[in-house]
Amino acid sequence: MWSKIYRASVNHGLVRGMAIYSVTWPASSIIQQTLDPSWNKEIDFKRAAKFGLYGTLFVVPTLYGWMRFAGFIWPSQTITGNITKAVVEQFTYGPFATASFFFFMTLLDGGSVEDAKLEVQKKFFPTWKVAVTVWPLLQSINYCVVPPKNRLIFVSFASLAWTVFLAYIKYETSKTLPVADKIEQ
Repeated sequence: MWSKIYRASVNHGLVRGMAIYSVTWPASSIIQQTLDPSWNKEIDFKRAAKFGLYGTLFVVPTLYGWMRFAGFIWPSQTITGNITKAVVEQFTYGPFATASFFFFMTLLDGGSVEDAKLEVQKKFFPTWKVAVTVWPLLQSINYCVVPPKNRLIFVSFASLAWTVFLAYIKYETSKTLPVADKIEQ
């Protein structure tokens, strides 16, 4: 049985990505909760489960689709082609992923569609400004160095830290400036 599971994960990048994201996204939520200064020593496992569901059932399929599409559009494995994929991703898939995160996580938290829209309006741009400084470099490394069948895996481990940041922004309740604005100052 284990050998069949292993073969399925090796032969099917989507399945392997879903398995890894089902661990890394809830772990990111738990890490963020424990790093929060207002942490009351109790982990919100329901929140972590929501991160797991979202990461596994939404992020992986959309990211996997994007990476397959990018490989089709830019099949060249040159440095220029790979960097192009990474930059184009940040200006196409990146905004979609960021807005989707805030929108759907708000709905998963029990918010209304209007609440979700407001969340996106408030947090999208500051978060995306940070993403533009991080993801093109990481994805350039990914596309240039990592074999295609392992690219989603590389992204999943890179996104562990990114998702801690997303969770922080999502649940930040202070009246201070967003993190991206602090970074610019």
